[in-house]
Amino acid sequence: MPQSLEYDHYTYLAVTLSTAAHIHFQSSLLSAVHPSLAYHGQVGELQDVQLFAVPRADWDQVGEDILAVLRAKQGVSGVDIQVPKQRVKRGRDEL
Repeated sequence: MPQSLEYDHYTYLAVTLSTAAHIHFQSSLLSAVHPSLAYHGQVGELQDVQLFAVPRADWDQVGEDILAVLRAKQGVSGVDIQVPKQRVKRGRDEL
């Protein structure tokens, strides 16, 4: 079942780990880089991509700092801010 994300209250970060790092991944290590950063779980079936959340109230003040620290962390190969996308239901005529 997909995770319920609250984009109105949180900014979500998808952290991609290097191939070797995801085997030894411990959420507490990355969550410890800032008190506002909380581990939210694995992204789908992607073992090397982990989701973290930062309260929106904190993001405007500390978001750039969190991004810089995560990107500099050994074993992290990428950090992406997640943006909600509206899904569009297609009609039968479009198939």
